[in-house]
Amino acid sequence: MQINTSLIYAQRDALTPILKPEIRIPWKILCYDSYCEKRLSTIYRVGDLREMCITLHFNLDQNRERLYGVTAIYFIQPIQLSIEKLVEDFNRDLYSEVYINFSSPIENNLLEFMAKELSKISGAIQKIQKVYQHNLDFVALNHNFFNLENQIVNGLFSIILALKVQPLILFQKNSKVELIAKELIEKLKILEFNSDYPLLAIILPDRDIDLNTLIMHSNTYGALLHDTLNIKYNKVKLEDQVYDLSPQYDNLWHQACNMALPDAIDKINTELNDWTSQYQQVSQQNQEISSALSAIDLVPQMNQQKKMVDSHLNLANQLTQITKQKSLDKFYQLGQSILQNDLLAINDYPQSEDNQIESSKEIDKLRLLILMLLNNYNQQEFKKFEQLFQIKNEKYQNILSNFKQRVASNQNNKQQSVYKSLFAAITSKMPNSGKGLLKNFQNFLLQRGKKSAIVQMLENLFLNELKIDELQSILTMYDSRVKNISRLEFGLLSTIKGILVCFCDGACYNEYAELNDFAKSINKQIIYGGNKIYNAEEFLLQFQ
Repeated sequence: MQINTSLIYAQRDALTPILKPEIRIPWKILCYDSYCEKRLSTIYRVGDLREMCITLHFNLDQNRERLYGVTAIYFIQPIQLSIEKLVEDFNRDLYSEVYINFSSPIENNLLEFMAKELSKISGAIQKIQKVYQHNLDFVALNHNFFNLENQIVNGLFSIILALKVQPLILFQKNSKVELIAKELIEKLKILEFNSDYPLLAIILPDRDIDLNTLIMHSNTYGALLHDTLNIKYNKVKLEDQVYDLSPQYDNLWHQACNMALPDAIDKINTELNDWTSQYQQVSQQNQEISSALSAIDLVPQMNQQKKMVDSHLNLANQLTQITKQKSLDKFYQLGQSILQNDLLAINDYPQSEDNQIESSKEIDKLRLLILMLLNNYNQQEFKKFEQLFQIKNEKYQNILSNFKQRVASNQNNKQQSVYKSLFAAITSKMPNSGKGLLKNFQNFLLQRGKKSAIVQMLENLFLNELKIDELQSILTMYDSRVKNISRLEFGLLSTIKGILVCFCDGACYNEYAELNDFAKSINKQIIYGGNKIYNAEEFLLQFQ
């Protein structure tokens, strides 16, 4: 059996019974807390809710009027704050019938608290039709991309149930993720998996094997967009316009997200040309009734297609302007040179005469300096760039000082750090490849950079028979089929139907793009995500 679903469709399959319960009512309303709103926002649009007879939907924090005779569906996280807001709604007698859905199993003490508080309100208990507990602790950002919002164990457990798979859990011994892995394994031991379910290898690497990928500049459309305009739960705000990048509605985003920016722009232009050609063809159709009716049927689809293309034209135009203004293509090239241990020259950096533009590059300069520190760059050359860049932002100065101290501490330690030993054992140097020049763009925006640590790790795990014994001493594998630790053996790739990679200390669009490319090379589905999806600035601000 293949893994024949996506995270989005799996999430939708789990959410639909909540939103469309088997009750005969003409219409209903939906109430949710902020936590559950994120799960809904990447899966449904308002039109979808209307099709399920949900005419109104509210966040619990919104002011709401009493609606007599109305059935309300609640979808909330089982935490004290959300339950208190639920009780307050009963106290205000807002709705006549209520269905309560918790995003994950509720703890007994909270259930008792809710029952006790509701028992104090006249008629409240009678209004409750059903109470459900679900396992929906993940946000599906794409068919193979997720955000666990720090609910790591519950989130991975939810994904395993949603995808209907038998998991193999692989994690690094003596690492920060070991406790998380063991907690997940304990939850899985209570389940009996269908032997027909496909086998999914779940890799839980320590973030320390690779900080470079979170910090370095990228060349892909999605990563650059997240870096510059900050994608929040598939929404991007540009001036006063909010763009929805949910892939089930935006096929262009689904296809172009992980492309190099020039290739993505080419794809957007191709879509525009295809739309223009179709529009001209429809316009030139003769006036026969059958042709006219056929053209009318195409109008809604063509309007939606044009709206999608226009959205990406606007975003790509803005992204191109920012890339040129801040020389992000050059920062990408400099970052790749650092990873290759190439010596940089001061005049490699394109300094602007405009102080305002130069000031806007401070985060980019900081990222480059930290890459130098992480990769043991020549100290004298580092100081030259540090003096040239003159970081003025106090937060950024603190971050840089923090990294200097961390690197110095590691260098002074006689024993190798966990990071270095794991990195040396699991990864290896790989050759790079590139593509040719595309008009109006530097060729290095099209080049593939050095393979990240996680890609090298997966190559050694699944493709390099010589590394298996070495990896056996570093990795632990739990097999849900036998409910026990199993020995790592070569040939695992032919047994599994897919791979899930989860970083418990941050994931990013840059890594997502790399793993998508690797998935194509091995002809396996790879699902990727983490406790949070960071852009470089968000990640670095944790170190101030």
